[in-house]
Amino acid sequence: MDKDHRTINLIALNVGKSVIIAAIYFLASLIGGVFRLNNTAPPIIWPQAGAALAAVLLLRYTALPGVFFGSLTIALATGVPLQFSIINAFGNTLSVFIPAYFVFQQKDFSKLLDDYGSILLLVFFGVFIGPLITAMINITGLYSLQLAPIESLPSILGNHWLRDALGVLVFSPFLLVWLGNPVPRLNKEQTIEELAIFLAVIGLVLFLFFGEIHSDAAYPISFLVIPLIIWASIRRKIHGSLLINFTTTVIFLWGITHNQGSLFNGGSPPYLAFVFIIYTMLITSLIISASMAKLRISQKSLSYLSTHDTLTRLYNRLFFETEFKRLEKSRLFPISIIMADIDKLKDVNDTFGHPTGDRVLINVASLFSEVFRQEDIVSRFGGDEFVILLPSTDALIAKKIITRIKKQISSYNQKHVDLPINISMGVSTANQGESLKGHLKNADKLMYQEKQKKKRE
Repeated sequence: MDKDHRTINLIALNVGKSVIIAAIYFLASLIGGVFRLNNTAPPIIWPQAGAALAAVLLLRYTALPGVFFGSLTIALATGVPLQFSIINAFGNTLSVFIPAYFVFQQKDFSKLLDDYGSILLLVFFGVFIGPLITAMINITGLYSLQLAPIESLPSILGNHWLRDALGVLVFSPFLLVWLGNPVPRLNKEQTIEELAIFLAVIGLVLFLFFGEIHSDAAYPISFLVIPLIIWASIRRKIHGSLLINFTTTVIFLWGITHNQGSLFNGGSPPYLAFVFIIYTMLITSLIISASMAKLRISQKSLSYLSTHDTLTRLYNRLFFETEFKRLEKSRLFPISIIMADIDKLKDVNDTFGHPTGDRVLINVASLFSEVFRQEDIVSRFGGDEFVILLPSTDALIAKKIITRIKKQISSYNQKHVDLPINISMGVSTANQGESLKGHLKNADKLMYQEKQKKKRE
């Protein structure tokens, strides 16, 4: 009974999903109607193609029935014969299934489009192959049903491909990034910069289409949009870059189809030239955004490596010395310093090999990470030595921390008798006005005394 219940719920869920996707597909086609060169011509862009591909990439193949029925509904609603409506719906569905299939074969495809491989997959299969498939199926249907003369089919093929491809290029990346990924958090400065770039680009575009300037001046001004968009792609993450590109493209397409603005000066718009510019702008912006994403990852990696020990993932000696100098001049006294040294690590290396010795170091680092606070500076000082800076920590608290560490070690060793941890430690606390260097030496001295005491026992 429960199994039947689940089956009914699953069917209802998929039917509901298909209805919603079909409705979105239909709505996207209505939006496309805004971009007509005249009342009788088809739109110069089909947003539903981009919306359909994004839906399948986000929801996988369960979105395909919604795409089919959405396409079929549009065709029938516009008076297209039933036979051709079915062929058209099949072609539109296949045009998103095939790109999605090849995308899903690549496990490293990123919905954030932050690498070249993901962009190449989307552009090649989504922008070129998918629209070409539906265009060929459509002209085959037109020819077999004798709905268009054979000499017009090449022109129909080209126009169909161009509208579909433009719809995918404009809408799919935007929807995929914004709906498939969390929106990045921005601090105040980043928000101001993001808003400034957005207003600069959109303001310039609106000025071109609604400002009263001579067409001779409009064309040079229009080229200012390109460096601003490149700047946005460099400075901002892909969410912001795509938002600017999407908004700019929509305004441009609207201006093209309505002969609006000083760029046209009442004449016929250079349609293909503008479309080519849009293609170039969008693909270039995606590539730049991916390049900057890779650069940011590399910068973070280099920054991390410059401050952390590669084996233990604790801070390295360079970072410790930098923080040591900073704390010397700070008001975070009392500052306690703990020096720690792993006992008999050399014997472990000689007996079991260096990989086992490395495992001991990693286990000690993991234990320290559990004990100390986020604001404490836990560093690997040398081969088997660690040093910990404890800001705003007096001698009494420092001793309690030492006791807690010893309890943690004892608990750990009970569970890992095959590879126990033994550490000698020394702690010294500097008050305001006292030298941190002196207390570092004192902590090292006390640690050494404890180590010698263990050897005598």
